[in-house]
Amino acid sequence: MMVKMFRRSNGKLYLEYEAYGKIVQKSTRLEDTPKNRALVKKEVIPALQGKILRGELSQEKPKKFSYYSELFLREKTGLKTYKRIQMHVASINSFFGDMPIDQIKRSDIKDWVNDMLFTRSPKTVRNYMSSLRGVIYIAIDKEHVTRNVSHDIKLPTHIPAEVEPFSEEEVKLLINSAKSEFLKLYLAVGFYTGLRTGEILGIMHGDIDFENKVINIKRSISDGKITTPKTQKSIRQVPLLDDLVPYLKKPTKSLWLFSKDTGANLGRFGENRYREWRALLKACNLAYRKPYVTRHTFIVTMLKNSDLSMLQIAQMSGHNTTQMIIQNYGKYIKGEHLKVDRDLKLFTDKSADSTA
Repeated sequence: MMVKMFRRSNGKLYLEYEAYGKIVQKSTRLEDTPKNRALVKKEVIPALQGKILRGELSQEKPKKFSYYSELFLREKTGLKTYKRIQMHVASINSFFGDMPIDQIKRSDIKDWVNDMLFTRSPKTVRNYMSSLRGVIYIAIDKEHVTRNVSHDIKLPTHIPAEVEPFSEEEVKLLINSAKSEFLKLYLAVGFYTGLRTGEILGIMHGDIDFENKVINIKRSISDGKITTPKTQKSIRQVPLLDDLVPYLKKPTKSLWLFSKDTGANLGRFGENRYREWRALLKACNLAYRKPYVTRHTFIVTMLKNSDLSMLQIAQMSGHNTTQMIIQNYGKYIKGEHLKVDRDLKLFTDKSADSTA
């Protein structure tokens, strides 16, 4: 069978040919235009026909899922999110790893998804699905399977849990009740600066300018790696509030504000510290929230209790726009509409009053 070119409803050009004893339909990823048709006829089809004639598409058999997952991970090496992707792939391999890639059916993926939804949110499962699709695409590129069976698997709508900021009294209770030096300092910095977790761990003593009362945010630490902050706007100065100064440690042999006994930086918040955080919330009789809520608390408190403009709050928080502040945090400020002056004249013709 020779190679045939055809167009699908998505407007892309596809090729149909025989490989590994099956009829294969593969996208060229090119739009159906006269120029692209000429390119496919002149270069792509002859190259593919050469592979068919040389028997290159009939020798290699599809391998186990784990083989393609290793190739997928190699492509992701160097990404900031690599460790998270690696964790996803390890979990996926526990289910699909030993299955031949061409024998995985949609029903298998649906069973796996349903199992995942017992312990994980739809949003988390979507992230895992992204890695699963990527692995299968590796097999498609090698022409060991012809379609991605993980596409269009329906997931429930993700309804994010409300992240309730702490009140002023709860902030004081948490900081005062924290037993370890680390957690007390971490909470003080988090509540009084609104920094992200990685930005807090990335502070060096030299970044703290007591004379000008600012902290220079130059770096972030994520999964043990020192990186730049989240966005260009995140490289910034934040005010060093007077209430935070008493908690700041004097410089030690370590360059880092938060350091190990060896003086090296802390690579992550860490499970032991999560346990300490959970125990602190329980001791204070407060519902569980992630440590990241220190940032939410700072921004919401600024919106409610200060005379700062939305632009100033966005700049302190490292957000690109004021719209992000309104969208992400405005919902936590309730009842502001009831503070309107009841003597407000909505429909008074002020122009008529002025000429009377």
